[in-house]
Amino acid sequence: MRFLLDHLPLKLISLGLAVLLWYVIAGEKTSEMGLAVPVELQNFPQDLELTGEPVNAVEVRLRASPGIIQRLGPGDVSARIDVKGAIEGERIVHLTADSIRVPFGVRVVKISPAIITLNFERTQQKVVPIRPRILGRPAAGYEVAEVTAQPAEVQVLGPKSRVNDVESAYTEPISVDAARSDVVERVAIGIEDPLLRIQGTPRVEVTARVREVHDTRTLEGLPIALRGGTGTLRPAQASVVLTGPAAALEKVRPDDVKAYVDGAAAQAGQPAPVAVELAPGLAGVTVREWQPSQVVWRPLRPRR
Repeated sequence: MRFLLDHLPLKLISLGLAVLLWYVIAGEKTSEMGLAVPVELQNFPQDLELTGEPVNAVEVRLRASPGIIQRLGPGDVSARIDVKGAIEGERIVHLTADSIRVPFGVRVVKISPAIITLNFERTQQKVVPIRPRILGRPAAGYEVAEVTAQPAEVQVLGPKSRVNDVESAYTEPISVDAARSDVVERVAIGIEDPLLRIQGTPRVEVTARVREVHDTRTLEGLPIALRGGTGTLRPAQASVVLTGPAAALEKVRPDDVKAYVDGAAAQAGQPAPVAVELAPGLAGVTVREWQPSQVVWRPLRPRR
């Protein structure tokens, strides 16, 4: 009992101050106010994603002395939810006064909503193609032949169900308006689903290849030659479809296009492939297709 009497005057003074403080607080008027406070998810697992409509804030009704209430700021109060050990699926969380971080002297009167449903999914990755976009039209007489992105694919990640549904990413549009030559720009990549994100660099190089307007021209009744052998071919004529700049196609003569069969590789009575070659100097002109693609070679019979 002797230790109770040690420093007795100081202990009595402390007790008196505590009682006085209690009476001051108990007798002071209180005020209430509502705040929208952020929801903080603590110990979030690295391999999970939050899906559904996220609850980013809750309404909290607080009670304290007028002096304390008036000094409350946005960062003084928050709702804390510990999701350590969460697994894939649905989790129902009940918010209580212990879930709300408040300064000393502040009491939580009400929380809305008091029940929050969290949906967790596994994080998944997927490689998808990049879809470049263009705006405008090239100059008269020109066209966009091809639009490519480098790299052509990008890796996205996010909730498993959302990743499975995504088919492609897209780019910021590049303008080819009035262009007469290739347009090359480095632009950002986007994804329609806001819950997905891009892994790695978010920018790619897009190339729009601009060329003169291409057309086609068909040459009928071209003779099929037999090279490296003698005999007859059936059928003996071919139809060849050319493609290229319209101005260049107009200059092509029938003699500039040669259809032939390699007699050294052909076998008598068997289908032999037909090949087509173009004369030099036909810039931009290419062979699209030809018919027939095969003919039958029959060698000449020796005279008796």
